This record gives sequence, C-alpha cells and structure tokens, in this order.
Amino acid sequence: MKFNKMFKSTTLWGLSFLLVATSCTDLEEIVIDEIVPEDIETVEGIEASLLAATYAKQENVFADYGGVWALQEFSTDEALLPVRGEDWRDGGKWKELHEFGWSAASVVPEGIWIRLNQAVAQAASSIEVIKDSKTEEASLYLAESRALWVLYTFNIVDLFGQVPYRDPYDLSFGSAPRILTSEEAIDICIETLEEAIPDLASYGTRGTDSGRFSKEAAYALLAKIYLNKAVYEDRYNPNSSFDFVSSGYMDKVIEYTDLVINSGAFSLEGDYFEIFDVSNNNNPEHILAYIQSNSGGNTGQNDFTYLSMGRNQKANPDNNRGSNASCTTPDFFATWDDNRDDPRFHKHTTNNGGEVFRNDGTDVSLPYDGVFHFNRGFIEGQQYGPIISDGAFEFDPVDASRVLVQALYTEKTPDLLMDFTAGLNFDVAGDAAFSQDQINRGVRVFKQEYDAENERGTGGVNIPLFRLGGIYTMRAEAKFRKGDLTAALADINLLRTSRWSIDIDGNQFFGTALTNIDEAVLYEEISHEMYWEGERRQQMIRFGTFEDAYTAKPVSQPFRRVFAIPQSEMDVNKDFVQNLDY
Repeated sequence: MKFNKMFKSTTLWGLSFLLVATSCTDLEEIVIDEIVPEDIETVEGIEASLLAATYAKQENVFADYGGVWALQEFSTDEALLPVRGEDWRDGGKWKELHEFGWSAASVVPEGIWIRLNQAVAQAASSIEVIKDSKTEEASLYLAESRALWVLYTFNIVDLFGQVPYRDPYDLSFGSAPRILTSEEAIDICIETLEEAIPDLASYGTRGTDSGRFSKEAAYALLAKIYLNKAVYEDRYNPNSSFDFVSSGYMDKVIEYTDLVINSGAFSLEGDYFEIFDVSNNNNPEHILAYIQSNSGGNTGQNDFTYLSMGRNQKANPDNNRGSNASCTTPDFFATWDDNRDDPRFHKHTTNNGGEVFRNDGTDVSLPYDGVFHFNRGFIEGQQYGPIISDGAFEFDPVDASRVLVQALYTEKTPDLLMDFTAGLNFDVAGDAAFSQDQINRGVRVFKQEYDAENERGTGGVNIPLFRLGGIYTMRAEAKFRKGDLTAALADINLLRTSRWSIDIDGNQFFGTALTNIDEAVLYEEISHEMYWEGERRQQMIRFGTFEDAYTAKPVSQPFRRVFAIPQSEMDVNKDFVQNLDY
C-alpha cells in the first residue's frame, strides 16, 4: 500500500481533529476529508486514514519548490530564483533567499514554518489516536507515524533551530508547548526513532515499499541526523570547526548507513537520471520517497524541472511549458569544469523514437508520439525544440510521424534566441534581478524528468527523500572525517563508476574512478551526486562554505545558518526567544 496516494477524492468523511499547529494560542482544525479508500479491504479504518493524511503532508513540505527545498537550495551556491523581467518578482520573496536578506517577516520561511508545524501536528494526531488502537496493524501504523513525526521535526530543527514541542502521547490542549533547543529536540528525535524501529517493517515486507517508512528509511534518517548533529550543538561556531569525530557521531553515521547498504534491499541505478524519471516508481535506489505516480490523475507536484525550463521549451504544443525561473550559479557550474564527462552532468535523451536529441542545430526533425522529450542535467547554450504554429507542432511534410525542430526563441521577447549562458552578471551588485532582455542568464537544471503528459504544474515523478546514492555519500563523509581516506574514496568511486549516460552521438558511457581524495574533492563529489535534491545548504554548513560570497550573495555571518522564527509566531507565543542576531 502507498498510504500517501491510496485515497482519492470521491466523497466526504466528516472526520476532523483539533490540533495545536504553530502556537500555544492558535488551535488549527485539520480536516481529513474526501479520503475514501480505493480498496476498503486494504485499510483498517481511522488509523490508516490518519496515517495516510500524515504521509500526504509530504507534498507541500518536500515536493513543492516553495517548501523545504526553497530554503535548502535558494540559500546556496547551487540554485537561485531571480527576477526575470517582471516575472517572479513576487515582492522580492524569492530573490531575498539568495541575497541573504531574509528576516523574521520574510514570507517564504514563514510559510515553511507553518507547513512543517502542521505536518508535526498531523503526525501527533495520528500517534495520539493509534497508540490506543487494538487493530492488527496498530503497532506498525504507530511506528510509521512516529517516524514521520521525527522527519518533520528534524526539518524544523535544521532550518529554525527551535521547536515548539508537545508530547504526542499527551496532547494537552490547555498547556503551552515547551520550546526546545536544537540539542533537546534532536535527542528526542533520536530516542523516538530508535524506539519505533523494532515495530517498523523491513523494506518490502508487510506491504511496504519506497512510499512508506521502513526500518531502512529510519536508519537513513538517523544517519542524516548524526551527520549534522555536531552542527546543531555548535550552530554559531565562527570557524565552522564542528566536533564531528570525538563526539562519536561519525561512528553512528557509519553504523546506520552500513545497515541500509548491507540490507540488500537496494541497488545503485546505472542510468543516473532514471532515478528521477516519471517511471521511477519503486526505483531500486529509493529508500523513502514521496509517491506521486499512479495517483489517479497525477495531481502531484511537477516543480523542480518545470521551474527551470524556458516557457517555449514545450513538450507538447498546448499550455504545457516551463516557467523560466530557477538556474544554477556560475560558481557551482564551474565545479563541473573538469568533470563534464561525469554521467551525472548531462544526458542526451533517446526517448524521441530512439533517436538521440543532439540539441545543437543538427536535429532537423525527430520522431514524435505525442510528447517531445528534452535532454537532462545541466542545460547550457542555444536551445532547440519543436516548431509551433497556430498552437500545434509542425510535422515533416514527407514523414508526418516526425516533428520539425528548430532554434527556440524566448516567449516574451520573440526575437531573442533562447541561449542559456553561465554568467549571471547582475546590473546592480547584490540584486538578483534581470531585465527582460537578460532572461537567458543562468544555466538551467533538468534533473527530475518533466512530466509532459499532465498539466504543467502537476506530475507523477516520485520525489526521493532518501536514496542509496545519498547513503554512500554520507558514509564516505563519515569515513573521511575519521581519517579513513581509502574507504571514503572507495564509496565515492563506487558511485562514479556505477553511473552511465548517453553522449551526443547516442553512445553509452560510464563514469571513471578517482585516484585520490581530499576534503575539496569529497565536498565536490557529494554535491555532484546530490545536486538539486534539497541537500546543498546542509553540505555548505558542514564544510564551512556557507558564509562565502557568490553572485548576489554577500559574505554572511554564522547566525544565517538558521532562519529567524517568524514574527507571526513570536507575536502569539511569548515563550520564544528570537534566534541570535535577528
């Protein structure tokens, strides 16, 4: 069963719970409605309904570009969402993340704070009800609810440094929540997750798959917590000299990543971009994913590549297009300068009838079966695609099964070729904004496949929250920090040599092994494996680069390693003390 997609909107169950969501004074009503089981025989009533609603909170938290991903990516050297003409100005709420101008009044962090606390409240409601259940699956559902509670709480700790806490086993509505520090909250997260593990199913048993929390997913989350725990205990260390080793935390990372790797339940995907394809349901590398495929209408998010695609990069001729928004920085793009033959950098698709899409001007036409497929990875230079006339693709007059291809122009400036350039070159230093004739600036990232068969804002690509490649990067980092460079290099080389891609001539090629490793190489390799997956901010903080200046971002101070507690929360909950220097 995939709990987060096992319900479809058909009729109303009048089921609601009063939960404290974001403050001690505001009671928020979370209504679980329109959730009738597709197969009533597979569900055990209210417990499964609550758990399904708890899984469903992942959509706005993890699958939306305006969710956790925005804070983890747009605050780094890996991604930004600048103003392009008048598009995406939105009061400056997106560009301020890259300019490090956010405050307690900032809209995007406030929205994410609310989403995460609502998710925690939903998980707590599941725990509070299921703990007293006598149904056959109660212990499993309870363990999954507790694991989800930890997942959401961990993200609050990571981003905001403080957590409003109520014991999920005692939701006393009349009392104010305790305000936990990072250290206190993380210790509770670890204890809760370790207690839940015995009752979680091993991956692939008791109906579990990548859409549900398994023991292996819990091990992956514990590894991630321990990888960052030294940061949370010394958040404002001026030199980023966090105590990763003597604390013993790296030993725990190795312990839990070993459990995942040695479980034999997962395997590395050779075709790197297949991990993020529309067809990625239960990909062998997925440990835990937010399931959007086969959702009875594919109403999930289609955000991460949609955000980068040009408006005239149309996969079909109707209103199915990108948004021409996000891009990577020249700083991050330059880290690939000596690694362009890495299969994770780019893939020329052969999904257009088996013919490689060269995207270099030599493609006169390509086979067409209702969807045009674009290349994947980092997208630079002049772009090509189907010719559109009067709202329809033009076809080869000799062979009507082939769509004609030509150089693309931008939508809002029809005489401006769509030529993505690496340089950003803002007119005003520190202001991430472009005029209309500058909208091509910035290399785009097409990592997750664009789901062209659905509306432009929806899709069926599952979003991996934990996958095997990430587990190997965590183990490599832990071993490196403990001084075992040989073992760290072995893990990194396993990732590099396991991956393959397709070159411009349609030939398959594999990654090559490195001969040595140091901190700079490790840092780069982790980012090359995990880019565009909401991991970059944590990487930069751990490796001491988060304060560096790049593009529109100035040199920053350590207090920016956490976001401010939203002022709206401070106004109603007087027990909070604002984070340092906000």
